[in-house]
Amino acid sequence: MRTAVSLLSTVVTTCILATLFAAHSTAEEPASPLPPEAGLRADVAPSADLIGTAAESIVPLQPRPPRVGPCRTVFGYLPYWESAQYLRYDLLTHLACFSVEVNENGAITNTRGWPWTAVINAAHQNGVKVVLVATLFDGAKIEALITSPTATAAFMANMKAKMLEGAADGLNIDFEGSGTAWKSHINAFMADLTAYMHREVPGCEVTFAGPAVNWSNAWDLAGLADSCDGIFIMGYAFAGSWSTTTGPNAPLTGGSINITDTIVHQYAAVTQNHPEKLILGVPYYGGHWTTASSAPRATVTAWVGSTRFKNDEPNSQVYGLLWDSVSQTPWYRWHDGQVWHQVWFDNAESLGLKYQLARDYNLQGIGMWALGYDGSRTELWDAIRTYLSDCPVRGDLDADRDVDLGDFSYFQMCFGGPNRPPPQTGCTNADLDADGDVDLTDFAVFQSCFNGPNRPAACP
Repeated sequence: MRTAVSLLSTVVTTCILATLFAAHSTAEEPASPLPPEAGLRADVAPSADLIGTAAESIVPLQPRPPRVGPCRTVFGYLPYWESAQYLRYDLLTHLACFSVEVNENGAITNTRGWPWTAVINAAHQNGVKVVLVATLFDGAKIEALITSPTATAAFMANMKAKMLEGAADGLNIDFEGSGTAWKSHINAFMADLTAYMHREVPGCEVTFAGPAVNWSNAWDLAGLADSCDGIFIMGYAFAGSWSTTTGPNAPLTGGSINITDTIVHQYAAVTQNHPEKLILGVPYYGGHWTTASSAPRATVTAWVGSTRFKNDEPNSQVYGLLWDSVSQTPWYRWHDGQVWHQVWFDNAESLGLKYQLARDYNLQGIGMWALGYDGSRTELWDAIRTYLSDCPVRGDLDADRDVDLGDFSYFQMCFGGPNRPPPQTGCTNADLDADGDVDLTDFAVFQSCFNGPNRPAACP
């Protein structure tokens, strides 16, 4: 889930290794192109506007005004090298601060300036939950950490202390590394961590950054979902520096693996039984190659680097936006007088299709790597508003996103008994079991959803 440009290109090229384990365009898990330690350079300081001043006290999470904001989770990773200048808190529910780095002994090796007081306060004042991200990108070190009771205990205590220091509302575990051994232990680790955090930090949400593809069937994804409060699916890096041909970073369709396959097949058991545990992550970055021809999926001659949406959107208008109907993603190309260049990325249209997929399967919501990669542009925020501001709520018959006495009055007007059409027109949404009438069976469903004004419905 890492990417960057210009002076940070080296940092981000290696940071992308975390997503390499999530998805790839071949049948085998890709190898990391660079050592994990190179991905988080010690000489890159956190953006100043994240930190605030030591004199500032941390504001606790404030309640969000009723019916304000997205109707599903919007979980955005904010890397320490990005600015918070253009964040739209009204369109976020969770702000994941990336990251504090840990080692195999459970010790914190770099806090990246945490706590980020300025960002925490801005988020909390707008009713947005703040999530602390813990990172480790070495398979052997992960295995050592999660299989050692001493290291695990140290990690838990250190994370608890950092969460309390920054009044964090959640903890996200971003552990990624090659090999399969550690993946057989991760579910037990996450279950213990979740129980510990629920006990020690009441109300805390514990999530895991999970793969888009279950390489070698090394993951028990259903068990992983059971072990924590949610999985952020890293739905990107299906193509990158390792690719021999160009292609989409996050294909919705096409090929043997894609985002639809991730939801429908890779996470089938979770999607069918606990969709509320899944957050579909999407990329705000793309990939740039030089190629042997101008054709889509051309042979790669060199990997240039990762791109950001804030540059890709205007560049695609200059060079000509192309649409790949196979993957349902955009791309553009140009010739520099010597070689062809191709950039494949995601825009508001392609991301909107992924958001609709999340809605179709009733997932908890969506998220992105990474906030800030859109700069001052508004298209991607507009897509969130379009797809996630008007979700139907079962039992909400007056369309105010709660189920209360106002809805009960509406239900009474529609009640007609079994095997009879409702006494009034416009009562389709009161037929909660979709059998053509509004009767006591529908009332039982309505009762299960009733939760009072300005509160989420009690039923799925």
